[in-house]
Amino acid sequence: MSFLSENEDIYRKLQQHLDTGPIGFPRAKSGSDIRLLKAFFNPKQAEFATKLSFFPSPLKSIYRRTKKEGMSLEETKDMLDDLVENGLILHADIPDTGERIYLNAPLAVGFYEFNVNRLTKERAEAFDEYLNEEFIDEYNLSGIPQLRTIPLNAALTSDNIVMTYDDVKQLIETHKGPYSVQDCICTQEKEILGTPCKHSFTDRCLSNNQWMIDRGDAREISKEEVFKILKKAEEDCLVIQPWNFQEPGLLCICCGCCCGILSNIKKLDKPSQYFATNYYSEVDGDLCSGCGTCADRCPMDAITIEDVSIVDRDRCIGCGVCVPTCPSDAIHLRNKEDVLEPPKNLIDMWRKIGAKKAELSKATINK
Repeated sequence: MSFLSENEDIYRKLQQHLDTGPIGFPRAKSGSDIRLLKAFFNPKQAEFATKLSFFPSPLKSIYRRTKKEGMSLEETKDMLDDLVENGLILHADIPDTGERIYLNAPLAVGFYEFNVNRLTKERAEAFDEYLNEEFIDEYNLSGIPQLRTIPLNAALTSDNIVMTYDDVKQLIETHKGPYSVQDCICTQEKEILGTPCKHSFTDRCLSNNQWMIDRGDAREISKEEVFKILKKAEEDCLVIQPWNFQEPGLLCICCGCCCGILSNIKKLDKPSQYFATNYYSEVDGDLCSGCGTCADRCPMDAITIEDVSIVDRDRCIGCGVCVPTCPSDAIHLRNKEDVLEPPKNLIDMWRKIGAKKAELSKATINK
């Protein structure tokens, strides 16, 4: 593998390569970008990852690139297997042929989440520093989030128009499986950094990822167990955030204290504009007693009490956490007028994010 180099340049090369993706990896003035990459990739992995792209490629296509650098087909496959095993790239098997395809993963949602149970203090500190310095702005840049917010089922009524992609029960019922649960990596990070999660359970991220089960990082569960976890989420004021496409294979159950998305966007003046959601909460002032239960449960500080509860729609993300426990049945979810239909799949979502970023970049240049 004559093309490999262990100098500092390879990590800058990887940073620049990852920054070409739909969810970029911008350079950080402090060097936190390079510290993060060094915490996850060894030099050999970093060099090879630059040979991949953000669109799926089979082994033979990748080999056409690597053989120019003196690698054999077997060496190429071994490196791909190593990157997969270490959660540094995405892969999938084509159903009809069984052929495996590979592609680069962004930082998040991507190789960070794929390293659940493998965080070290070095990794946690590097991610936290880079997230706050650069990545949260990159995540928000296109206005098309990678995760969408869907309501708790208990918050929906017959008055609501509910599409399948907004109905967590339907998403689970129509899923072929396997069903699995794993620990939330955000809570693992906060635990390492000395601020443990305030909620009652952290093994709550749901997926259909057989690879995570095989690797031992996720536990296979029944459909009934999935619904028990969702019920616990309702009781524990947690927010349901699946991947932002129509048949998501990942469903995060997030808390306001640990989730990198919720906790950081919550700091902004109008956080709702950064979430993909089709609902908002509304209070019936005639029924509301002003008890404050809804305000205590809201993960976005969207509710204040002025004799009765007042919902700030600029802060409300339509999660429905406030609805099920209202003793006066005074707060309900309402459909937004403009319906957000999610992309069809992961690649479609990435294309839309990339196109929007290109549009914004062009507009900036033309100013």
